[in-house]
Amino acid sequence: MKAIIWRTFQILSGIVAIGVLGFATYSTVHFLQTSPRLEVKKVLVTGQKRVAETQVLAQADLADGVNIFTVDLDGIRQRVEKLQWVQHALVHRVLPDAVAIELVEREPVGLARIRGEIRQFDAYAELLDLDPEAGVNLPVLDGLRSNDREGNLPKIALYRKILEELQGQRELSEIRITDAAEVSVVPQTDSTIVNLGTDDFRAKWGRYVQLRPQIQLQYPEAAQVDFRFRNLVVLKPRADAPEEENVVWDEKKKSL
Repeated sequence: MKAIIWRTFQILSGIVAIGVLGFATYSTVHFLQTSPRLEVKKVLVTGQKRVAETQVLAQADLADGVNIFTVDLDGIRQRVEKLQWVQHALVHRVLPDAVAIELVEREPVGLARIRGEIRQFDAYAELLDLDPEAGVNLPVLDGLRSNDREGNLPKIALYRKILEELQGQRELSEIRITDAAEVSVVPQTDSTIVNLGTDDFRAKWGRYVQLRPQIQLQYPEAAQVDFRFRNLVVLKPRADAPEEENVVWDEKKKSL
């Protein structure tokens, strides 16, 4: 009998303890979610270079008087990352009354001409509005399409490879890349189109630089210089040239 009474007492004590703990937890949570001392009063924005703080605050869309523990941090992150120049956003609470938003902005790696408009782009094929203070001395990439990130990614990777191989992007005004990854470039010094094919960009560009004075002197009507054919250089004249015939030069020879 005593054992039964003792067992009943233990069960009741446990129930009371759970009830007290539950009430205390509820009271604590209720206080944390309703206390005016824990209302968000500040939003701290860091990492911005091109994005205005007012844009970030508007996109974060925090309601007045919202409690810091009820703030939807992931929702803020998703909204802020919709801003064009924002690549990533880290959002966290700063007790007792602030939310911090740390930005990682996109870095432009080149310029592109799309439907006659000059845009910038990053390494992930995100098309960006033109920022005159970033990358304006780079060649213009012709061949990208709007709303085609998957198709643009390999072209951008190839564009960056060409800049790295040629080590002279300041000498180029345009880089043209077709869907078949055929590359042609246009120097800044003239409007000649130099076809480089799909590989050996450095060697072919170096050959063109070597031949350029001779080409300009002997064939001033040349509009294109084509290095796509093995051991051959093909000069194509302008459409309005008096004699519209290609000039084929065997690279094994020492002169044109």
